[in-house]
Amino acid sequence: MSAETTSDREDRAGASGKGAAIGLLFRDPNYLSIWLLGSLTGFIRWFQLLALGVYTFEITGSPLLVAIVPILWGLPLAICGPVIGGVADRVNRKLMLGASIAMILVVAVTMATLAYTGGLAVTHIFIASLMSGLFWATDMPVRRRLLGDVAGAALATAMSFDAATNSATRMMGPLLGGVMLQLVGITGVFVLSSSVYAIGLVLILSTKLPAPSMRVGQSALIQDLIAGIRFVLGNWELRRVLAVTVVFNVWGFPFTAMIPILGKERLGLDPFQVGLLSSLEGFGAFLGAMVVALYATPVQFGRIFLWGASLYLVMIFYLGILSFVAGGPNHSFIAAALSLTVMGLAGACFATMQSTLTYLGAQPEYRSRVFGVLALCIGTGPIGFLNVGWMAESFGVPTALLVISVEGLFAFLLLWIYGVLSR
Repeated sequence: MSAETTSDREDRAGASGKGAAIGLLFRDPNYLSIWLLGSLTGFIRWFQLLALGVYTFEITGSPLLVAIVPILWGLPLAICGPVIGGVADRVNRKLMLGASIAMILVVAVTMATLAYTGGLAVTHIFIASLMSGLFWATDMPVRRRLLGDVAGAALATAMSFDAATNSATRMMGPLLGGVMLQLVGITGVFVLSSSVYAIGLVLILSTKLPAPSMRVGQSALIQDLIAGIRFVLGNWELRRVLAVTVVFNVWGFPFTAMIPILGKERLGLDPFQVGLLSSLEGFGAFLGAMVVALYATPVQFGRIFLWGASLYLVMIFYLGILSFVAGGPNHSFIAAALSLTVMGLAGACFATMQSTLTYLGAQPEYRSRVFGVLALCIGTGPIGFLNVGWMAESFGVPTALLVISVEGLFAFLLLWIYGVLSR
């Protein structure tokens, strides 16, 4: 069944609502395969980030070294995001996805071997994190671009449901990461990662994706990249999306690197309990993304995006206050769990609308490059992870959380004053 068929059938479904649209999408094998690939690799992303963060803290005791793990995951987004977007316009995206999965599969197998033989060191974890980030840099300009292409008129529903399932992986990944690290150690973490990447490789190679559109002309790659950046700068809606993305990834999302430390140092939890606490943020994100997928209308997209990012920063401030008094009382754990659930809801509003607004705001011939620029903005995250890691190392986790939340809210205030958030 073609992507056009899915779009036509959704148009005829009209009154059936977004719930029916999800059913139509899942009868499209093109959408199903791309969505499933994102679900599998998303699960491993959050699974590894939690497990590697806890493992790094156990063997080093350094919050700064813990923060380096997600920094290295995000660094390739900043360095390679726009380039990957430009390349994705010139090559077969299916082959590009397959090559990137094959690369990360080799990395996972190598890490499993090192862990099994007792030769795994922190340096190896850092190298694997960097290579994992390189693989993740293909998600926005390649996989999500394909997702939008096959969804047709069901774009908002498709992107929302993809964000919902990604949020579900943020719930299950950390939980199982903590369980496996406690039961079978770091070797089991990489064995499972290898198995899932192998399934993903078989899946993408056996799928018939839409034929790539051939570019007209022989413009240089650097010219394409410059043209994509100029297009973004000339579009107010895209400028707003990218500005909010930078703020969120510098001062909002880096908070997640502190969850293992918050759980182990401030609440005295074991790896399983840390994974449970971390999974609640993903649980809230899953609920939020599903609500957005079923009930959000286009006129609300911008407000959902902005208020979601703002609420996330407010909740970081609250957790900073809470962590000053945490360290034993059960109410502190319960309050942290509820706070992370609310943060997940807010983060889902931001993440769901991020891809949707970017795809809608870009003309077809610019979409891969615009998603590459979006990946660049997401790639500013290492600055935030380094910032929060250094502050946690120097002044403690509570102070670090308070500072990054205030910095992020102040950045939003400046964007509002200078007309970036509203006309």
